[in-house]
Amino acid sequence: MKRKGSIWKGVLIGAAVGAAFSLFGKIGEKQARSSLPVRLKQWRRSVEEMAEDVEFMVEKIKDIVEKTPEVIEIVREVYSRKKEDRPK
Repeated sequence: MKRKGSIWKGVLIGAAVGAAFSLFGKIGEKQARSSLPVRLKQWRRSVEEMAEDVEFMVEKIKDIVEKTPEVIEIVREVYSRKKEDRPK
């Protein structure tokens, strides 16, 4: 079974590829044929940059997931201290 993060990574990469094909499809036939290698190189570079961005976001999400239990514990401690300090 795949991890949840890899599903989102796949969704983002798929969206990027779809957007690239959509933009590429809007170019005229002659222009597309004459500059196909150039367009492919640009497209490949864009996909690589998007993949790096997705990796960065996945790492940040992992950091957030790791920090969340610590933050919850701090909030609980602060809340219990405030509760103890309340007048009865």
